[in-house]
Amino acid sequence: MPMDRLHAKEEFPEEETMHRFFAKRLDDTHAALLPDEAAHALKVLRLSAGDDCQALMEGQVYAAHIEETSPEVILLLEDQLPSPEPSVRITLYQGLPKGDKMDYIAQKCTEAGIYRIVPVLFSRCVAKWEKKDDDKKLPRWQRIAAEAAKQCGRAITPEILSPLSVKALCAALPLHDLSLVPWEEQKGNGLKKNWTGQKDVAIVIGPEGGISPEEIQLLKAAGAVPVTLGPRIFRTETAGLAAGISLLTLSGDME
Repeated sequence: MPMDRLHAKEEFPEEETMHRFFAKRLDDTHAALLPDEAAHALKVLRLSAGDDCQALMEGQVYAAHIEETSPEVILLLEDQLPSPEPSVRITLYQGLPKGDKMDYIAQKCTEAGIYRIVPVLFSRCVAKWEKKDDDKKLPRWQRIAAEAAKQCGRAITPEILSPLSVKALCAALPLHDLSLVPWEEQKGNGLKKNWTGQKDVAIVIGPEGGISPEEIQLLKAAGAVPVTLGPRIFRTETAGLAAGISLLTLSGDME
């Protein structure tokens, strides 16, 4: 190894990873790791009493260290850390995509700060949903989101719900302060023109085939605003991510 690279490595050692775990509060100063988290901490990471970590619970992050490992992993809570959650709560209504694209959406939108993800069965969805998928796909997406939440330091795991029909979506949109529909046929009406500080925002993304004109009319009747994301067309698995990050940038949450 060249000497300059060797010296650089010695001067800037790699930081140790701070492990984060979901926990349940026991009292004002103690928490217990959830069973799966405890098994991961002890059997995979080989942590022991005295090791530092962070506890994720009740929407907050706490500095902590392991006080006991048996019969439960007990943490001694220290300082409450600044909340990593955005000031804008975004619900992503995602047209159900085909293949494993929802895995990517669950992971990346969790990292970006999306609060809730709800698949939607638009008329142009290629993917189909069966009742058994509630027990197969939803837990998988929730696990992916939980791992992403721990990795990026979030205090919560986004909720991922069973798919809605377009009719049910239209009934849900008025519950939000603002509903935006990035649509490839919309021109000259971007996010910046429509977000004026609302704290509860819905973003509606179509599937691979897009949202039909008839569905756009239904969404507009429910109060949704079609917007553009610019002159380039995003794929369904990246459109919600782009819209969410853009909105959080406008709100100052990316600074």
